[in-house]
Amino acid sequence: MNGIYSDQTKLYLTPEEPIVGEKVKIRVRVPKYLGKVLGSVYVTPEKNIKKYRNIKMKLIKETELFVYFERSFIMPDRNIHYHFEIELLDKNQKIKYDAMGLVNKRSIHNFVLIPNFKTPEWSHGSIYYQIFVDRFNNGDKTNDPVNDEYIYDGKKIIKKEWNELPSQENGHREFYGGDLKGIMDKIDYLKDLGVETIYLNPIFVSPSPHKYDTQDYENIDPHFGKIVEDTEDIKEKYKVRTTFKSNLKASNSLFLDFVNTLHKNNIKIILDGVFNHCGSYHKWVDELNIYDDGVKNNKNSKYKENFYWNGENYEGWWGYSTLPKLNYSNIKLREYIANIGIKWVDNYKIDGWRLDVADDLGKSKEENIEFWKFFNKKIKSKNKDTIIFAEVYKSPLEWIEKKSWDSIMNYITCMDPVSYFLTGIEKHNDSINESLFMNSNEFIKSVTHALSQLPMNSKFIALNQLSNHDHSRWMTRTTRKIGRINTIGHEEAAKDIDLDVFKIGIMMMFTLPGSPGLYYGDEIGLAGWTDPDNRRPFPWNEVENNKILNFIKKIISIYKKNNALRKGSFEFLNNDGGYLSYGLWNDEKKYIVIINREEIEKNVNIPVWLLEINQGKANLLISNQETNQEELNFNNGNLNFIAPKKSAFIFELKY
Repeated sequence: MNGIYSDQTKLYLTPEEPIVGEKVKIRVRVPKYLGKVLGSVYVTPEKNIKKYRNIKMKLIKETELFVYFERSFIMPDRNIHYHFEIELLDKNQKIKYDAMGLVNKRSIHNFVLIPNFKTPEWSHGSIYYQIFVDRFNNGDKTNDPVNDEYIYDGKKIIKKEWNELPSQENGHREFYGGDLKGIMDKIDYLKDLGVETIYLNPIFVSPSPHKYDTQDYENIDPHFGKIVEDTEDIKEKYKVRTTFKSNLKASNSLFLDFVNTLHKNNIKIILDGVFNHCGSYHKWVDELNIYDDGVKNNKNSKYKENFYWNGENYEGWWGYSTLPKLNYSNIKLREYIANIGIKWVDNYKIDGWRLDVADDLGKSKEENIEFWKFFNKKIKSKNKDTIIFAEVYKSPLEWIEKKSWDSIMNYITCMDPVSYFLTGIEKHNDSINESLFMNSNEFIKSVTHALSQLPMNSKFIALNQLSNHDHSRWMTRTTRKIGRINTIGHEEAAKDIDLDVFKIGIMMMFTLPGSPGLYYGDEIGLAGWTDPDNRRPFPWNEVENNKILNFIKKIISIYKKNNALRKGSFEFLNNDGGYLSYGLWNDEKKYIVIINREEIEKNVNIPVWLLEINQGKANLLISNQETNQEELNFNNGNLNFIAPKKSAFIFELKY
């Protein structure tokens, strides 16, 4: 029973982000082939989600193929949950429709309206580029870590050459020298690529290359910033570099210049906030004994209340003593962390925070949600256009409904389902699931459910990625191998790669609802197993005349010119095995995406009438393969197409 449709874009909801007291209009579309119909909406207040109020809707518009029903109301000071009921008068049948589509033998997944929930306009569909700073580009060799500079995780740190690869044993204590100056030197490269927002892995003082074990939230690490005062005494070198005020002040000043330079080039910047835990070198713990009064060396330290305790030992996140878990029952800690968030937004003008392991913070979900709500409110009071999104691998609905986060890293909509559908490989290359490989039914089910968990415009600002610092490179997953460095070695990560599948994944990342995000090196096809191999130094010698880079530039250019790809209605059209198609549209333009992952060509008939168009032309915007099918004619609401094996196409529909 195709054709019934609603979402929360401006075609079906106005305004898209209502405030209390504002008149709201919600709409649903019903195809005429269903005969005479009546529409109604079931609305429920947040405090009693099982008690619905059935409100009849008015027929407001007819087109050649559809009728539209609408209902308006004044937005109350509470969340509204709603779904629709369509009564088929000729068939004496009632159909329910919710945020997942037609309801058939499953529970209701309501649309959610959150009053006064505003998300920054700039963030809707923004093109992200994630940078692991130590491995991107070395712009200032004077701030490079040096061999034996300090002990990390029981062993001396290592300075490696740029052309060397990370090792399994020492990857977390190996440094290459990438820094903020290195990124500044490549701004023209990023602009030419089409990047709109940079997301940096942590950059605050920390002993590791990844810096998820914060030593000092107040300052940029001078190894990424600027070292103006140094010593040749190796025993004192790390202390001088990371604690002397001259180095910290210079590094923070450089960061401010960095942010200003990005903004002058119309590029936003997101920082990584690691607030669930700090590191054992943090001044509150002080394992290196370079500060005063840390709990490691003073059991009566004033910082003791910042941690959870098991007898004489502080609690480590997941049991790691190097990652002391922060105690959010401590009100002073809450205030401190919120003020850290404000400092970098207010004084240094960053555009947002990515929150590391956000759903792990605290000891209960209630404490977790309440702190992030407090944090969010504090940040937005300084700059309402700041974005806050969380690392979470499950539904974020409870947090977003309470305005704790704006959105999420979109594993549930993009990385997981795309990887399984196109390769069958889990995102660490640790296992394979053949039952999900080329299973379009499961893919659609997974994506549809994920999108129902992202209310309002949260889905358009969720970060879609196929690679990042925590998981294997997308290029390596196309090999369909199971492995890591220590099992089959570095070289196998780039052997038997599938460029067709790689490009299909990239095209899906740019067309599924969300903000597409490249991890540095994705644009040139960088390979790598999971951590630490996914953090290889950027091979700048491979950029010139790189065919993958040209493909990425082309799809970014298309994406930026066509707003319905960035923020439009989205609907699966049809599917079969390893084939699927979906549409994206707004009130100006309409597009279809055709995916054939199978090893044989597929002769398919695509119901483009679901995009309210009966006849016209389909003009090719991009494909992962060379093709002569630049323009196709269609009529009677259907487009016949022969999709070659392992192919993907984006067509614009003209009428």
